[in-house]
Formats: sequence, C-alpha cells, structure tokens
Amino acid sequence: MMQTGEFEDLKKNPEFMMELANKEEKAVKAKDIVGMYDVLDTSVMLDLSSERLDRIYTEILQTVFDRLAEKLSAQEFFDIGDKRDLYTMRGIYEHGIERYSDNDFKGAKEIFLILHHTANDETISKAMMPHIAAAASQMKFDDFIDELVDVDNPNQSETYGFFLTNFKPSVEGFMKEKSEVLQGALNELETLKK
Repeated sequence: MMQTGEFEDLKKNPEFMMELANKEEKAVKAKDIVGMYDVLDTSVMLDLSSERLDRIYTEILQTVFDRLAEKLSAQEFFDIGDKRDLYTMRGIYEHGIERYSDNDFKGAKEIFLILHHTANDETISKAMMPHIAAAASQMKFDDFIDELVDVDNPNQSETYGFFLTNFKPSVEGFMKEKSEVLQGALNELETLKK
C-alpha cells in the first residue's frame, strides 16, 4: 500500500502527471471504460482537483449510458466476466447510488431495476432487489446502509467489490414487508420491456 508521501511525490512528478493526462485522453477518445476508471481511481488516490474528477466521471457516465443503450436495443445482457461490461455496470450502479443518496428515489429505483434486468449474473441481479425495494419505499440511503447492508462483511472479490451485495439477516424481514412495493417496481419493469 502506498503512503501519503508517495502520492505527493507522484503529484509533483511531471512525467507521471503527463502520462496520466495522456492515458485519460486516450481512454476518453477510445471510449475505454476500464481505462477511464483506471484514471479516475488513480486521480482519486492522488486527491486531484474535483473539477478533474468531475470531468472524468462525466465522460464515464456518458460512455456507460451509451453502452447501456446499445445493450438494451440489441436485447443483450451484461456479462460480468467481460471487464468492459463489469465496469459499465459499476458506472451504472455508482450513478444509481449517487441518485439514491441525493434522495432521487424514483431515479435510483429505475437504475437498480435496469441493473437487475440487464446483469447476466445472479449475485448482482439478486443484490439489486433490496436496493429496489428500499428506493421504491423511499427509505433514506443512510438508513438502507445502517439497517440492511452488512458493512462489516463487504464482498471483497474483484468482481463484486464495486457493489453492495452482502446484507444483514434483517433484509429478509424487510423484503417480506416490502414485497408489494417491490412487485410494483418489477411490474413497471415488465411494462417498460414491452
């Protein structure tokens, strides 16, 4: 693990910073979602300006939703084994979490529904169910985290580490209690699919 001083040294290294800028430019031009996330993650670790982070994140979101539109029109699923698909799902999910934490319950619910439907992966698809139920019932994001997510036991795998997939036992009672709300949300999805 790098130390804070090492990050500062990298920030002051003009060759490294030029290389990072070139990598960003290439990734954006190629619409390389994995490359863009690599630049974003590095930029976050280096604590670069929020303007720069926002610019990269905006490019990521645009690319992610372009890829989502392609998948939906081709009626294809995201394959979690494909790194481009995994990082596209990461982008969609992070946007959903961002919406949810901003109390945009409807927007968050729709994004979680899309992930539930388009992920060709049982773990992700299943993990979206509590997300959908919580957003559809307008449960505050902090309450969702505190009451349902097993924060002491996060999924550490390289594949699922970007998503909240581990829940507390209390999620079962919550899902039973919110079954009608969840069913209503899933019915909306069925209507959209037609």
